[in-house]
Amino acid sequence: MIATRMKADTIHWLNRLLAIHCKSFPQYLRWSRPYVPAGRGEEMEAVVAVAQDQDAIADRISRMIVDNDALPRTGEFPMEFTDLHDLDIDYLLLLAVRYQQQDVAAIQQLVERLQTAPPAQALAEECLGMANGHLDTLRELTQAKSA
Repeated sequence: MIATRMKADTIHWLNRLLAIHCKSFPQYLRWSRPYVPAGRGEEMEAVVAVAQDQDAIADRISRMIVDNDALPRTGEFPMEFTDLHDLDIDYLLLLAVRYQQQDVAAIQQLVERLQTAPPAQALAEECLGMANGHLDTLRELTQAKSA
């Protein structure tokens, strides 16, 4: 039996899902240099852990795209991120919550758009669950600081 290749629109939405994970705000923070006061490294460790989770799922998304004879496209970081170098980690965590909420909404839309491609939709649903978990983590970090 010959495997059925995914349609071009499915590959397009998978690449959008890939870009969300590869060019997220936690990914950006991982390589930028936020100001983290002494004794506050756990916040940055949590951000790096989110980015590493995203790397792992991005690998799976890329594999699905490549397995369908298409090229993975990771996209670019949003230009608005470039103004956020060297800012305080507390402020950046607040922004991270906002950007993560946007990512969750975008992934939810992709889950709906991928309904005609069950394997891709299942992966998008897994991404949605992970993104919601990351949102909870980021919220907890901001609440721990204000407590």
